[in-house]
This record gives sequence, structure tokens and C-alpha cells, in this order.
Amino acid sequence: MKIPLWLIAVLFAGYTVWCVNYWHCRQCNCCNGEPAATTVQTSGVPLFKWNANQPEQDANFAAWKKDLLAKGGQGDTLLITGWYRANEKDGEKLGLARAEALRALMHPEMPDSRLHLAAKSVTDALAEGGPALESAGFSWSKMVLKKEEGAIIESDNAVTFLFPFNSTEKDKDPAVDDYLKKLVDKHKATNATFNVVGHTDNVGSDAQNNALGLGRAKAIAKILTDNGIPASRIKVESKGKAEPVTDNNTDEGRRQNRRVVLTTNR
Repeated sequence: MKIPLWLIAVLFAGYTVWCVNYWHCRQCNCCNGEPAATTVQTSGVPLFKWNANQPEQDANFAAWKKDLLAKGGQGDTLLITGWYRANEKDGEKLGLARAEALRALMHPEMPDSRLHLAAKSVTDALAEGGPALESAGFSWSKMVLKKEEGAIIESDNAVTFLFPFNSTEKDKDPAVDDYLKKLVDKHKATNATFNVVGHTDNVGSDAQNNALGLGRAKAIAKILTDNGIPASRIKVESKGKAEPVTDNNTDEGRRQNRRVVLTTNR
């Protein structure tokens, strides 16, 4: 039986209409006059519109921030540089305002003591009425210590005290005394408890390092009790060399591993 050409044409036209309808209704959800649902993939990097001193909201910002902070080492300082364009209102002040807004978004993981701000004039495609664009730069400054130096590093609800080589004498450091006294004054009348954990580098035996870590933790805990925190609110322990924050293959790495971490449990 020979099929007429006109019938073939009708069948082909009907198939074409069905395919178009299927694509609209099943694939792009365009039926009933509703626009297709689209998902915009973003990197999470903060973007600013023209003259805006606050970044656009972005659901992926938290992941971007986590990745940024992971690039910094213990005690490193983050420089946030806010960008501005020649014709934007307030110029350098706008750049600093953008940097300030981003500094606030780095809390609570990064304290202000480890965040520095700057402003910089740039030339790019950001224009009045145009889409938001990247308007800040981020760079890390490495913490460098001499062998005989220590350091105080704040982060979230914890503070890390770095110790000089083979030393437990952090209680003789006036800067640490002053810091811990202020911490005690803040929490003396509260129910806050404290975990004090001592750590070491990998020089020496396990027994030596466990004892050294405990001695460091006790030195910090003693300052707390001397200033009015009951010993019952303080837990002291040593991890020795078991939990390094970086490798022990360099002097810098070993410096960062010689530490006490004091966590405040509010």
C-alpha cells in the first residue's frame, strides 16, 4: 500500500509540533506563559554594583570564604583592598567602605587584629546601571617569627599562644599576662569554661613532648586562676606532637606547632 505524500507531510508536521511542545513543557517549563526556570551558577566572590558599598548577596559566598581563609596559615594577616573607579561617588572612601564591609563578613573566623584594609583605584567594565562586578582584592601576609619570639593569635572563640623553642615560660610574657587578664575580666562573672591544650613540635621523644605540652598549658591556666577563674572551670591537657597544624620540616613549621590553644566555651 502506497502512502500519499500529503499524509506523510501531515504526520511530519504533527511530530514537529509535538517535539516543540515537549521541549517547552518538559524541559524549559515554559507552558502557560511562565518563563523558564534558570539556575545561575556563581563563584561566591563578592560583587558590587556601581557606587554600592555593600556586596550583592550570594548563596555561594560561605564556600568561597571558607576557601579563602584556608589559604592563610596560622597567624597570617589578610589584606582586603577595596576597589573604586574614577567616576564613582566618594572615590577612595568608597573603596575603604567596601573593604570594611568585607572585613565584617570575615567574622567570626577572623578577628580584626588579623584583618588589614586598603583602597585602590582600578579601571574595568563596572559602569552605572551595569551588572555587579568584583570590586576587592585579597592577599595574605605571612607571619614570621624569630626563634626566641612568641605570638598571640585570635580566631573565633579560641586564642593560640605560640611558644619560643623548648620553652614553657609564656607566663613571663607581659603581653600574654595582659591579654589573659582582660579575658578573665570579661568572663569572671559568667559561667564560661576553658579548655587549655598544649602542643609541641616533633623534636624529642613522645614523653618529653607530652610533658612540655602539659607544662605550657599549665602556664596559661595558672594565669587564669591567678586572676580569679576557678580551677574547676579550666580543663588542661597536652597533645604533645600528635596534632601539628603544619609540617615540622622547617623552622617556621615547628614554630607554629609549639603552641597552646585556649578555647572559651560560653
